[in-house]
Amino acid sequence: MARVRVPTGIEGLDELLQGGLLQGKSYLISGEPGTGKTTLAAQYILEGLRRGENGIYISIDEKPAHLVEDAEGLGWDLRTPVDEGKLTLLDVSPYFNSVKTGKSGSIDANEVIQDLAKQVRRINAKRMVVDPIAPLVAHRERLYDVQEYIRNLIFGIDDNLGCTTLFTSHVRPGTPGLSEYGIEEFMVSGVISLRLVKPEKKYVRSLFVRKMRGTATDLSEYAFEIVHGRGVVIRQPI
Repeated sequence: MARVRVPTGIEGLDELLQGGLLQGKSYLISGEPGTGKTTLAAQYILEGLRRGENGIYISIDEKPAHLVEDAEGLGWDLRTPVDEGKLTLLDVSPYFNSVKTGKSGSIDANEVIQDLAKQVRRINAKRMVVDPIAPLVAHRERLYDVQEYIRNLIFGIDDNLGCTTLFTSHVRPGTPGLSEYGIEEFMVSGVISLRLVKPEKKYVRSLFVRKMRGTATDLSEYAFEIVHGRGVVIRQPI
């Protein structure tokens, strides 16, 4: 029996993914600053709204008002779906002030999932973006604790929310990793890596489907552009 796929709405990507992302799973969009992670994530949410699928966007790098303004700069309207109750934009800082912490002062993954579940049920959301995943991770002294928390968080979201979720993760310029904590890429069902490359005289943005469970993918790296009104548009292989 064929598994349900969720179209991303990104020109050229759904063809590479055999129609889209597997429904109800979590995926990582990894890249350095300026590679287009937030644009791709917003485009994914907008495609869901176009299809009648409500969404939740959790952000820390930009306040909701700034995200709306940046989307308008690309020719996209996020204000209307917010006003209509179809899209929830969450500023992560005050949002997590309401999440209980344990004795160590760290955020409990189950508390986060329960609170997110309330947000999902409130608008019957089908798509969710966490941009980036780092804000969902409280300060912890041991890397093992951070990795265990992320593992529980991603598995809990997949098992309990019923959303198809995109996490973004920063990559420091010049470093070879795919995530901030070295565990996210193993827990998610797929990884899409964005880069800035310089094949000739100028830099171009590139996209590579690094991992995609349940999907036979092309191992080519593709150049892409960010186009007004269309967002991420995948071009030729590099």
